[in-house]
Amino acid sequence: MIPKVYTDKRYGLNKEQISNNALSIILKLQNNGYKAFLVGGCIRDSIKGENPKDFDIVTNCEPEEIRGIFRNSRIIGKRFKLVHITFANEIVETTTFRSGTDASSESIEIDEDGKIVRDNQWGTQEEDAFRRDFTINALYYDPYSNEISDYTTGLKDLKEKKIKFIGDPETRIQEDPIRILRAIRFASKLKFQIDHKAHNPIKNSVLKLKHMPPARLYEEILKLFLSGHASESYRNLKAFGIMEVLFPFHGVDIDEYHEFLVKAFFDTDNRIKNNKPLNPGFLFATLMWPRVAHNSGLKERLDFQKFYRVVATTIKEQQQICAIPRRFISFIKDIWMNQVRFKNFGKKSIGFTQSLRFRAAYDFFLIRGAIEPELKTDINWWTEFRASNYDKKNRLLKEKRKEMRKN
Repeated sequence: MIPKVYTDKRYGLNKEQISNNALSIILKLQNNGYKAFLVGGCIRDSIKGENPKDFDIVTNCEPEEIRGIFRNSRIIGKRFKLVHITFANEIVETTTFRSGTDASSESIEIDEDGKIVRDNQWGTQEEDAFRRDFTINALYYDPYSNEISDYTTGLKDLKEKKIKFIGDPETRIQEDPIRILRAIRFASKLKFQIDHKAHNPIKNSVLKLKHMPPARLYEEILKLFLSGHASESYRNLKAFGIMEVLFPFHGVDIDEYHEFLVKAFFDTDNRIKNNKPLNPGFLFATLMWPRVAHNSGLKERLDFQKFYRVVATTIKEQQQICAIPRRFISFIKDIWMNQVRFKNFGKKSIGFTQSLRFRAAYDFFLIRGAIEPELKTDINWWTEFRASNYDKKNRLLKEKRKEMRKN
């Protein structure tokens, strides 16, 4: 199949946005007699007028040959073998054209569910294009001939703002169920619509996500919620019934916590927009909170033993789905445990405001106010208390304790 070829100027692709390291790799591969192109997200984002962040290269040069040309490279991956070419300021991922799926090939392993578990069969550029997941990710750009090659309907779908699977959506999802989350992520990031032909295959396959490696799910969750489009990701995940799969609520009505999650994701997107750091532990503390709050009876008279038990159980269950790194677990627990301290007013309150995790717990407390209007008075008090000097803190504590005795 001959691709449709367009000049970069026709689609406003700006070569000045491309990494010099990526350009040097392509030039060196071409000078060694190989084909080499930029592919995927960097082309898509540049055409859309955004600054590309990752520059992936694809070539007909095989991994061992790439390794021989570039001393600053290493071959990684078992399921999909590829090459990382390392520079002082970035790592450029370089892959070899892959062929179509063929279960009889010794280079491809497909399990009993139709999922590809190993695939290192090299092919042509055309075969590689039809192996990619979505049409908008199957655009190839040669920065030296200034040409964009489109084997599918990538440029058309980019213009129409559509996320469209290459080939049969059900088959492509069966090969790798993580493609469900990738479809959601691109739709959320780009504000595109997922092709209606993929809606039922996605909804019918969401439970397959439970059988994916927890480490892969953890990485995809971070991309969904910590890339500046958490609010859209939440909306799309909820619409396709995926939230309950990734974060099982066990009888908790998620709609009761809708405004809490909306507020949390709005704040998350704003922090990322303003280049403020955000601890992944805070994200997971938010996503798991409905289970903790509902099952521990936090709004009632608190049973500490029950609360601790619910915290431990919730984290254990979530770890079976996505592998939250251990370094974030104590952070999550501290945020939850410290919510109890906002109910208590005493001399230790001053030390609490100066503790390492107070700010994260306080920010979480503010988000809870979105669905717990009864917290408003305490939120206002802690906000003033936090901003006060030592003498004013003491006065506020005395006034608060006096008020509590009256009640």
